[in-house]
Amino acid sequence: MYFSKHNEETIYLNYYSGLLEVKGTGLLLKEDPEVWPLAGENWQREYHTLSVKEGITGLAEGYLETFLHIGCLILSRTVESVATTPELDKKFRKNKVLIRGEYNTFAEKFAKEKGLEFLHCDIPLAEDRIEEIPEHDFITLRFHENGCADIHYNCFSPGSSAGSYGGGEYVRELPKDFYVGCTIEQFAGNFPERLREQLMGNEMLRRFLAEANRRLKG
Repeated sequence: MYFSKHNEETIYLNYYSGLLEVKGTGLLLKEDPEVWPLAGENWQREYHTLSVKEGITGLAEGYLETFLHIGCLILSRTVESVATTPELDKKFRKNKVLIRGEYNTFAEKFAKEKGLEFLHCDIPLAEDRIEEIPEHDFITLRFHENGCADIHYNCFSPGSSAGSYGGGEYVRELPKDFYVGCTIEQFAGNFPERLREQLMGNEMLRRFLAEANRRLKG
């Protein structure tokens, strides 16, 4: 975890998978990638995906120049502006940077304007606490560039020693047309009843199913 030296509300969460999440509020400025604790020179090069989380409203001029190496930019629905230059646009097209976000948001508009590919962002579906095992699962609907989708389960359970955790990951593949004619009620019916309330209250999932089906109708 890193903290911006210029804005105490801007926090970077780094993952070994190459994902870097930035959390905060308002506009991200050119100076915000200067962080503490000291991360080393060009620390951003370790990450290929930059995810801008909800609460952030825009990326100011000069901010993305720090992340020229990324191959994927994920913009939450609160992002309403991203400042770029013709040179940066050219580099992003050359590097085939993938833009991800929800349908009908700035992310999709940005991708179209810049001539970049767009893919709907993954949707966190629910957290499943199975007390009798015990186990805590994080369940995500994932979309892939080849048009496929799957349900990803990231499972955590107590390990054999104090303070350690076991678990693992597994995937349930979905047909490419899984959403066709599917309501949120029908989708929730594929999961245990204990998750129904979470799924029915998942507004991102509800928006996706409604818009994906609307687009099928042209």
